Amino acid sequence: MPKSEISKKDEEILKKEIVKELKEKVLSEVEKEIKTSIVENTEKYKEGLKEEIREDVNNEVEDLVKKEEKRLLKGKNAAIFKRDVVILVFFGLILYFGYCLYDVKYFDFMKSECERNGNCYVGENNNNNEGENKNQVQEVVKDKDWYIKNYGDLLDKTKLTLSADSVSAYYLYSTDRRVNEMKSSILLNLAYNTLSSKSIKTNSVSITVEGNDLKEAFEKLFGSTVNYKPTSFNYNCLSFKYSQDKDRYTADNEKCSTANNKILEEIDDMYEEGDVLYIITNATIYNESESSFYTFDNLYEPAFMDVTENDLSVHARNLNRYQYQFKKVEDTYYLDSIIKLK
Repeated sequence: MPKSEISKKDEEILKKEIVKELKEKVLSEVEKEIKTSIVENTEKYKEGLKEEIREDVNNEVEDLVKKEEKRLLKGKNAAIFKRDVVILVFFGLILYFGYCLYDVKYFDFMKSECERNGNCYVGENNNNNEGENKNQVQEVVKDKDWYIKNYGDLLDKTKLTLSADSVSAYYLYSTDRRVNEMKSSILLNLAYNTLSSKSIKTNSVSITVEGNDLKEAFEKLFGSTVNYKPTSFNYNCLSFKYSQDKDRYTADNEKCSTANNKILEEIDDMYEEGDVLYIITNATIYNESESSFYTFDNLYEPAFMDVTENDLSVHARNLNRYQYQFKKVEDTYYLDSIIKLK
């Protein structure tokens, strides 16, 4: 084989190898370039994807947190409202039961003895004192003078304004009388004695009192209208007639003449036991023209002569003696009976 041919063949083979080597090298470079590009792009995509996912997650978390905050706040407000309602109801119950205990005087055990009995007063000079004695409370002795000062008007309200010569006066003072046993005319006389001047309408001809006014005075004196019966009654020399159609009491306006005989009565003692107040009185019939005392036991023979009205207490031991009983109902005293002691 000629030399030139071998060289040509070798040259071709060499070219092919060179081309192949170059191709492989180029492919290798290209492959590296592609891999590098893919890796870089993948990293960039991953970072971008991570950032997007992070933002989405953050937004979702924020939304969930806001919703949960609203839910918790709403539940908290409802719980606070319920708590406040329960507190108010509980406080109201405490006040109610506290008032009930106060109403039945449960806390009276905390007071001093004189406070429980209403016998306390603050000394006049206490405002000038200092230290522990500044508000010193002293005990008041409930004696006759104390009762007369505080409840003496009860006897004035229950004094009959009757002529000593009348049968009604003898009826009342001759024996024991309970309110529910007294005649209606006697009870109406007592009630009339407590009327205000506004309730008594007077003109030159007559004196009138409306039935409702006298009935109201009756209830204030006796505590109820159980024994109230509208009927005619006498007051001093006035004779009241009852008109059922008009529900009115009317009497002729007459000037009462001065009577020789009149009933004198004075308080001898006053005291209280339980819910009953007792007023002990001395009483007599005084004849001014004779200057004599008579008793309701003997209207014909004087018990004492040559006396004046001021001598009642001097001769009280030998005159009539009565006990008025007033029952206490809710701090108010109502006449219950008049007992003849002597």
